[in-house]
Parts: sequence; structure tokens; C-alpha cells
Amino acid sequence: MSAESTPPSTPAPEPLKGLPPVHAPSGRHILQLFVIPGLIVAGAVTILLGFSWLAGGSRTPEQFLKNIEDANQDIRWRAANDLAQVLKRDDQLAANVSFALRVAELFQKALEELERHERDLAALSPETSAKEHAEAKKKLIAQRNYVQYLSACLGNFSVPVGAPLLIDVARNGRGSELLLRTLVRRQAVWALANLGENQKRYQKLSDDQKAAIRQQLREEADAARGDRSSWAQAVLAWLEQARPLGVIAALVHCSKEDRDIFLREQAAHALIFWEGDADEKKLAEQALLELTRDTGRGERITIEEKE
Repeated sequence: MSAESTPPSTPAPEPLKGLPPVHAPSGRHILQLFVIPGLIVAGAVTILLGFSWLAGGSRTPEQFLKNIEDANQDIRWRAANDLAQVLKRDDQLAANVSFALRVAELFQKALEELERHERDLAALSPETSAKEHAEAKKKLIAQRNYVQYLSACLGNFSVPVGAPLLIDVARNGRGSELLLRTLVRRQAVWALANLGENQKRYQKLSDDQKAAIRQQLREEADAARGDRSSWAQAVLAWLEQARPLGVIAALVHCSKEDRDIFLREQAAHALIFWEGDADEKKLAEQALLELTRDTGRGERITIEEKE
């Protein structure tokens, strides 16, 4: 019996003409394609995180105040913008009573400077050069931005020490020119809405943290003078004795604004976030009911960024 013959092996197919032969990737090739780019990306991320950590480490109340009070207008309003964002995430900073009161003082001062810049621009004579006029306009806009972001900062604290000042601005505005007064009133109402929403953050604090906040308010009310003391007293009475803070009455006042449709809409939105005593609730409900019958009186004032 003859040995079983071995079947002939099938020859490997020839590669298609025009295409290079396929080879398994080498370790060096894999290293070049994946590992090295991955290390580069990881290094870049590490560097970015390092810069973020360094920046975050310097974001103390003192550092914020230093930048917010800088003589350079651009540095001031950019620092105020940064603070408005940080306050949304930093519960400890948002509950810092002394820091919040200082920001309120800076907001009050900034409003006074805004009116001064407006007067300076209005006082320019027709003979004033275009360059001088543009420079005065630039200063006014930079100061307006500064006011805008400080207003947002006050709305992002969980302790409403800025409410009394925001109430005054919402009611009365600042400046003599219509667009400027309209803008600062809108910003104040928006900040009051955020301040009401941020009371949820306050309620989430521990009893010890709330007690510490009340103690800080007592110390500020006793030690401070002028507006700072009265702001602390008002918030302390609101927290401990449930006295009206005045926000609901101010928002109702804004809801009856005849000229600015958008301000009425903002006031209606802000009222949702505030709860008061029985009289305040009745006042708010009546205002909201009247707004459902709003005939659209007035106008929708448009404010351009450059104005």
C-alpha cells in the first residue's frame, strides 16, 4: 500500500498590481502612531491643569478685590466678570458676608463713577475732536461693563447683602440718558432674580454655617458705618425676624413700568424666585395677574453693545 500523498499547498495569491504588500505594524510603528501623540496630549493637559490650579489658588477674596479695584478699567471689569462666574461654583466664597458687603460698596462707587463718565461725555463741546470724543465714549462703555458685572456678582452671592442697593437701582436707575438708565435697571432686576434663586444655596448650608453667617452680619451691623451697616442690618432682620427685605415691592414697582416692556417681563420672571410674608405674596400675585392682562404698552427698547 502506497503512502498517502500530501495534497499540494495552495500558493498565496499575488498582491493586486499597484498596491503595496500588507505587513503587520511593527512595535516602533505603533509607538509613533499612538503612544507618542498620547504622551504629548497628556503633557498638554497636565500643563493646562497646572495653570488652572495656580489660577484657582490665587482666587482669594483679597486677590479678587485687588483686581476689581485696579486703576486700569479693563482689568477691573474683566476681574468682575471672572468673579461673577466663580461665585456660581464656589459656595464658600458666595457665603462670605464681609466680601459680599465690600463688593456692594464697590458697586455703589462704580455707579457714581458711571454717572460721572456720562456727564463728562455730555459736557464735551462741538469743537471737541473726534479722538477725544471716542476716548470719553470708550471710558463710559468700560465703566458700564464694570457696573454690569458687579451687578451680576451681587446676584450670585447666597447672602443677599446687595439686595437693598439692587432694589434702589431697579427702582430708580442711574444716569440721565434713557438707554443707560434702562440698562442698569434691567441688570439690577436680573441680579435680584438670581439672588432669589441663590437662596436655595443658602438653605443647603449646615446649621453651623448659617449661624456663622448671622454672626458675621451682627458684627458688620455693629462695626460698620453708613450703608454697609444698614445693608447688614436689613439682611439680618430678614433672616432672623422675617422682616420684608423689600425685593418683592421693588419688583412689583418694576412690573408696572410704562415705557419698557422688557423690564416688566424681567420683573415677572424675578418674582417667581422670591417668597415673602402674606402681604408680599398677595402683592406679587396681584402684580402677576395684572401682567397677564398686559396690553403691550410702551416699547421694546433695544440697547446695542456699543451704545
